[in-house]
Amino acid sequence: MFNFVQKIIYWVLSLQEKILRKNLKRTLKYSSASSMSKTGFSKSDSLKLTSQTEKNKEKLDFNVKSLLKKYANDPEKLLEFISKKGTHVCRINHTRVLLGIIGYEEGFIGPLKGFKAFYLSLMLTVLGQQVGLAFKTKPMFVLSKQPVDSYNMIQQFHKWYAMKLNLPGFDSEAQQNFQKFLGNTKDEDIKALSIDEILGLKEAIARDVEAINFVVELAKSTDGSRQAMGKITAGEGASI
Repeated sequence: MFNFVQKIIYWVLSLQEKILRKNLKRTLKYSSASSMSKTGFSKSDSLKLTSQTEKNKEKLDFNVKSLLKKYANDPEKLLEFISKKGTHVCRINHTRVLLGIIGYEEGFIGPLKGFKAFYLSLMLTVLGQQVGLAFKTKPMFVLSKQPVDSYNMIQQFHKWYAMKLNLPGFDSEAQQNFQKFLGNTKDEDIKALSIDEILGLKEAIARDVEAINFVVELAKSTDGSRQAMGKITAGEGASI
């Protein structure tokens, strides 16, 4: 049963990653075509930013792995940690229907502005969550009251921690464009974006792909550990 579930997880995440990578190539194509419109950003500045981003990404994976080990991959303990770090964790009923109205799924929701922010804050306030009405919301977790799937929680936690490390792609414009991009966005819609919006979208997609890769690798290592333990208990330890 465990191996079957693992295969389903691999397939879903791998499919999602392929779709995101395909869409990322589209944004890169338009980003490259519009590169002449970038001003005031030197090559040395770009290299410095890229270097710092890579350092933060290494720190991200190391810290997330350490915290997962500390809290034994327990979603509820991870949510307690998130809450203590100042991010709202809202548990409500009917998340799929209520969040679906604005095109979101339960989990980590980045900063919002405008109607979606107002709708989200109104919905949560009516349901007894202390977020306050606003046309601009801070990043938060919105989850059902049911037990949280551990792999999904790890993916969401990875993205949240990336935001806490100030990795790019988590401003409200980038996040809202990302949500639109997950739908049936046409090439014309991307062409309508400014160069800054395209670059922000590219970073938002990159953060999602990184979170998916992290979960897949973690699942593989967990599966490998279980298989190794099975061999040991079956008396096959000498072949490992």
